[in-house]
Amino acid sequence: MAQAAAPMWGALPDHLILDWDSTVQSKYGHQQGAEVGYNPRKPGRRSFHPLLAVAAGTRMCPYYAFRAGNTVTSTQWEEAMEECQRWLGGREVWLNRGDIGLGQEKVMAWHEKESGRPRFLFKLKLTANVRRAISAVPEEKWQGPPQRGILQVAEGRLQLAGWSRERRVVFARRLLGSVPKEKTGTFWEENQHEFEASVTDLEPAVANAWQIVELYRKRADAENVFDELKNQWGFDGFTSRKRAVSELATRLLLLVYNLWNLFLRLMSPERHIEAARGRRWFLLIAARLVQSGRQRVLQICATGGWWDQLKEGYTRLCRWLEATAPQLEKPAGGLPDFSPLKPQSLSFNC
Repeated sequence: MAQAAAPMWGALPDHLILDWDSTVQSKYGHQQGAEVGYNPRKPGRRSFHPLLAVAAGTRMCPYYAFRAGNTVTSTQWEEAMEECQRWLGGREVWLNRGDIGLGQEKVMAWHEKESGRPRFLFKLKLTANVRRAISAVPEEKWQGPPQRGILQVAEGRLQLAGWSRERRVVFARRLLGSVPKEKTGTFWEENQHEFEASVTDLEPAVANAWQIVELYRKRADAENVFDELKNQWGFDGFTSRKRAVSELATRLLLLVYNLWNLFLRLMSPERHIEAARGRRWFLLIAARLVQSGRQRVLQICATGGWWDQLKEGYTRLCRWLEATAPQLEKPAGGLPDFSPLKPQSLSFNC
């Protein structure tokens, strides 16, 4: 499966960021690998707990690892990352992002072990020690005006219990309002804040505190990938009693999902189109396959603005193939010229 998917990774950006996360797949019956673990929607129900990596800004999912339901986000992450790098071939990962499940010593130590490994940016759980560190930040160190609803940031060096070294931690807070002294029972009002903390090995010269906060918040787009996979691609649907069959079915689904997203990006590069709408646009088209001698021609019926969009997408697809797949035979005369063609006469040689 990795070999079949390898040609797609040439479309990934050079400054590659991987957003790592896990998801819970509730299972019913007796499936190999289904175990009782963390399951917020169905407590006590057996489940799978796969680990996925999403290429930031592309909606493509280059890696998937099957795991039993009694695992957590950081379980087997080091092996998964090394396997993911082999799958990507020569593509270098610049940054790994993740939520509080990956802000663990063993995961961060893996990044710091060798100089050529990716950087990391993980969210920290607001434990008692983290909250004490936030409270210890002097008021003058918070950047930004202390106004209601306005974000403020600060940073420092912190070594939590279980950490092998000090690491850069970026704090953020937002003023929600103040509680009157009558309610607090004190002689002064108390401010209410919401807090967040992130740990990273990015130097301040690479990204300042504001940029770290913004960089992590862009990870939220990965949640849309999980939502699309589950609700539009049947990611949770197919299950076999044998683990190998369930895993293979999921890998095939992700292969088709990545190919479809890449195709839609070529057809409509200005925005992302989810499967629910994209299938209607690009699959439900009246067409006729005509064979004459040894040549087969696919004739597609398209009119109006849909014709223009399809024509531009096909031209863009041909140019991309010409640039990224030089081993393919080029058509005689170079790229197709659509100018003499009229709507309802678009043809493809098969």
